[in-house]
Amino acid sequence: MISLDKRRLGEILESYGIINVTYKNNPVWLESISTDKDGVIQVKDLKTDKLMSVDIKDLKE
Repeated sequence: MISLDKRRLGEILESYGIINVTYKNNPVWLESISTDKDGVIQVKDLKTDKLMSVDIKDLKE
């Protein structure tokens, strides 16, 4: 698995394809990159539907 950066997350958010992203080995849906906290993104855990704000560096592709 590859660690993500803000540039790559932007590409994923703009893409029309399905790209698997995980946080702590759990699949997540990327909601939005926070504009007030650099390096943070809001994600939804696909197993629990829980919304979380996480560090981009903790996401894997």
